[in-house]
Amino acid sequence: MSARHRKDISKKACMRCRHQKRRCDRAVPECGLCLRLHQTCEYEGLELPPLDLSRLTPSPSPRVDLLSSDTLTPSQVKDTIIEKLGSISPEEVSSEYTQSIDPWFPIISYTLQGQLPSSWNEASLDFTILCLCIIMLSTNPPPSSEYRDNPSRFKALYLCTKSWISLIEGFGANSLELVQARSLVTLFEVAHGLYPAAYISIAATVRAADALGIHPSSQTSPIHSSSDEAKKQEAVFLWCGIHVLDRCIAIESGSRLSLTRLLTPDIHDLLKETFCPTLLERDCTSLVCRLSRLFEASTLLDKMHTTLQNPTAEHMFNVEEVLLLVNTSINLQTILMKEIGDENKIYSGGLELCNTGLLLAYENGSKVPIVDEIAANCNEIAATSLTSLLTAVTTTVEPFVSGAETIDFSRLPPFIIFLVYKTAALVTERLLMGIDSNEGLKRLRILRTFLRMVSARWLCCERYLELLNDDTTPRILKSIEQ
Repeated sequence: MSARHRKDISKKACMRCRHQKRRCDRAVPECGLCLRLHQTCEYEGLELPPLDLSRLTPSPSPRVDLLSSDTLTPSQVKDTIIEKLGSISPEEVSSEYTQSIDPWFPIISYTLQGQLPSSWNEASLDFTILCLCIIMLSTNPPPSSEYRDNPSRFKALYLCTKSWISLIEGFGANSLELVQARSLVTLFEVAHGLYPAAYISIAATVRAADALGIHPSSQTSPIHSSSDEAKKQEAVFLWCGIHVLDRCIAIESGSRLSLTRLLTPDIHDLLKETFCPTLLERDCTSLVCRLSRLFEASTLLDKMHTTLQNPTAEHMFNVEEVLLLVNTSINLQTILMKEIGDENKIYSGGLELCNTGLLLAYENGSKVPIVDEIAANCNEIAATSLTSLLTAVTTTVEPFVSGAETIDFSRLPPFIIFLVYKTAALVTERLLMGIDSNEGLKRLRILRTFLRMVSARWLCCERYLELLNDDTTPRILKSIEQ
């Protein structure tokens, strides 16, 4: 930590650490824990001196001619985006999407197939910003320390993209391509652990999609009433992608429920026309099949999360609902395993969301108070199932940690990261309780090493490692490092 942060020491712990009963180093103006977690640090009764602005590192400035223009126009914004894209052509953007994003989040394939402009001059503003979002999401980040502490090109690209989307919104524009761009920005924030930005962005994306009438029930919207079947199908795929992102962000946010859950009671009936024909053909590698499996798994995860976080007053109904969701998730898990094979388990977003839902259910069931024989039976089954799933997740990632297999980052969805983090958090919790000491330490080393490896692609791993460190005692940390 810099000298400025270590210059003074407060007599008391900061208010956040005191409230959460965390160890605080009492550094002024920010303690180490608040600094790492990017939280506001406050000390009771302490007045801080004014910040010396001359010591701040200047960040890259936006183009002066763009911001100082008397008449800011869409063409000026488009020219600036094209300048940022540099020598990359529309064909290269399409190829990058096909290789790096489509394998695990196939929501915009038709936009990039057979409709590519020959040059950026012929492209629309909305298409141009979408292409920039594709490049941003497919770019590997610099080391996390560089990303956080320096105005790197990676961070500047993200900030510029967010700003340009806001400008385009200010022009009154809203289109399928623009909502797709918003979705990729939200996915970028999820994958790189940018909270609360992701939580805020998903709300804006849902509203933009709603305003455009992308939801499959909006049959009177221009998109769904169009004769362009590819455009209508693309709108359905986009809504499914938003649905998946919303569920993942809700799980990350803890007790908060998803935003789109009230819009999807009849969603499966509405999607039959799009999804069912391909599924009957059993083409498991097709875009429609891959997205439908991801959508199904996210729907089950959302129902599980809602049942656990917002139960009804009828206890037995809640138990039966969870059991039904567990059985359905296991059935979908079995189907997915047959479709993808053992060698592709870490590359299946649907399988990872299934396992996340099961992990939440087993964790909850293993902590149910034993008040009667039924509760005791549920507790025992959940505890056994939880141990089995913790082992299964660890076994899945172990070959990549040992070097027996190499991770193909172009196929690796960020959805696996929360599953691995949650598994590591539960293993840590069990170690603190004295459960599975030797085996637990081995699992924890594997899981944490996997997160460290994947941080080369998705920076949210660094955030999860910090959260794990905060909940791990120095003794366990020392044992892990041995």
